[in-house]
Amino acid sequence: MSNELEQLFLSETNQYKDCKFLLAVSGGVDSMVLAKLFLSNKLNFSIAHCNFRLRGKESDNDEIFISKWCSENNIELFVKKFTTEDYCKNNKMTIQMGARKLRYEWFGELIKKEKHDFIVTAHHLDDQLETFIINSIRGTGIDGLVGIPDNINKIIRPLLMISKEQIIEFSKVNKINYREDSSNDKEDYLRNKIRHSVVPYLKSDDKNVLLKFKTTIENLNSTKLFIEKVISNLKDRIFIHEENTIITNIDLLKDLNPIEFYIHELYKDFEFNYKEILKLFESDSGKHISSSNYKMTKQKNNLIITKSNND
Repeated sequence: MSNELEQLFLSETNQYKDCKFLLAVSGGVDSMVLAKLFLSNKLNFSIAHCNFRLRGKESDNDEIFISKWCSENNIELFVKKFTTEDYCKNNKMTIQMGARKLRYEWFGELIKKEKHDFIVTAHHLDDQLETFIINSIRGTGIDGLVGIPDNINKIIRPLLMISKEQIIEFSKVNKINYREDSSNDKEDYLRNKIRHSVVPYLKSDDKNVLLKFKTTIENLNSTKLFIEKVISNLKDRIFIHEENTIITNIDLLKDLNPIEFYIHELYKDFEFNYKEILKLFESDSGKHISSSNYKMTKQKNNLIITKSNND
C-alpha cells in the first residue's frame, strides 16, 4: 500500500517536477506525509504554516514541530500568525470560512512574492467524500458534486485520489512523525460529524465504498468536461462580442432546454443568478441586473453584458 501511494503521488506530480512548490503544512499526518513525499522525491519546495491561534498552546506547539522539521531537512519555512476569532467576528464568518479565506489569501500573496509556481495541499479521497456529502445535502450542481478540484487557480492536490487509510499506513511504514489536532475529534462542525459518524458507517457497510466513490468522481469529472465542451461551443454560436460587450439574442436563449440549466452554465462565470436573468426576458427594455464585476442590460430583444465600473 505504501509503494502504491508513492506511485500515485508521482503520477500526479511528474508533469510539474521542474516547478517550485509551496506546501501548506499543518503538522497533521496528511500534510507531513505530503512533505515527506516531496522531500524524498527531491522536488523543489518550501513550506507555509498557518497558526490560527485557535487551540492555545497546541497551536504554538504545531508551529514549533514544523519549524524543527524544516530546520532538520533544510527546507524554507513561512509562518503566519492570525487573529482568526477577531477576523471572523468582524467579518461575520464562521471559524471554518474565515480560516479558509485567511489561509488562501496568504498563500496567494506568498507565491507571488516568492515566485512559487503552485500551492500544494494534502486533501485526500476521504476529504473528497465528505465534501460530496456536504454539498449534496446542501443542494448543488455538477461542480459541487465533483467537489475538491485537483488543479485550480495554481493549487494542486496530488493526494486527492488517495485514501486516509493509505496515508496513515505510509506514515507508519516510513516512521513519519506528526501532530494530532484535538479539534478534529469534536463534532462541533458538520464536516466532523460526517467524518466521525457517516463515513465510518458507510465503510462498515461496504469495505469498497471509497473505491466505488472514486469511480463516481471520475465519471462526474468526465460529465463536467462534456458539459464544458457543449457550453463552450454554444457560447461560440450565440455570444456576439463587440468591443467590451457581449450580446445574446433572447429568442435563441428561450429555445434552450432545459433552459434553467443552460442559463446557469452560460452565465455563471459572470456571477449572475440564472433566476434573475430569466426575469429579464420579460422585463422592459433598459432593465438591468448586476454582479460584483458585470452588468447585464436588456435592450429590445437582446441581453447586453458589460464590465462594471467599480473604481
